[in-house]
Amino acid sequence: MRQIILEKIVSTLQPLDFVLALWQGGSAAHGYTDEWSDLDIAVVVEDNCVEQTFDIVEKSLAEIGEIELKYRVPEPAWHGQSQCFWRLKETPPFLLIDFAVFRRSSRNDFLEIERHGKVPIAFDKVNLIVPPLLDKNQHLSQMQTRFNEMKIRFDLLQPLVKKEIYRGHLVDAIGNYHNWTLLPLVELLGMIYRPHRYDFELKYFTRDFPPEIVDRIAPLFCIANLEDLAAKQQIAEAFFAESLPLAEANFYFDNTPTLPQ
Repeated sequence: MRQIILEKIVSTLQPLDFVLALWQGGSAAHGYTDEWSDLDIAVVVEDNCVEQTFDIVEKSLAEIGEIELKYRVPEPAWHGQSQCFWRLKETPPFLLIDFAVFRRSSRNDFLEIERHGKVPIAFDKVNLIVPPLLDKNQHLSQMQTRFNEMKIRFDLLQPLVKKEIYRGHLVDAIGNYHNWTLLPLVELLGMIYRPHRYDFELKYFTRDFPPEIVDRIAPLFCIANLEDLAAKQQIAEAFFAESLPLAEANFYFDNTPTLPQ
């Protein structure tokens, strides 16, 4: 069904003059497509044809099967594009169709291979899908700024976790622990093990990190009770402190800032 849906959308849109390019992102761009993958499709259209494109795609999907779910992302979306999700009634629940429309005049920040993979291109009529080179100097500068901020914020925010533990508020403590302990720890480790996308939080975590890091982090997400949380918060805090110099060492070679490969 995944291939049927993809081919239907491509064959519907490619003949249209105002649809300029179409490619796949997500798992297809990283070579990890499996039976649980959704279908991430992006198109570039002339600026005044966004709504027309959505209408045409929805009608084409309805020719395959009944649409049982639709969610149009309110605009402005965080990524600056227009986006809609559909799911067909006779397909597995995992086969969500994630369809993004880029206006020709808008920026496209989702083609950097180091961050978003090598996108499979269905068609590109005017050579619009040209992956830009990652601006390594800018990326390094942003990562260094974030690193310096995290060094201060992590210690500053750990009492937010501990005070909820002391109060006996398990849900509140877990929420703070996730936000202010685990996510910063994963981000810091990302600066060591996946610097090009250190800021992806938990996205692609199991794929990007070495198995020994995954095995060390995973138990920290499993909380039985307040006592268990208190112990694991201390472990995570020590892990963060241990990783700080490793991350900082990655930024420099002979005192010259460098972006790890």
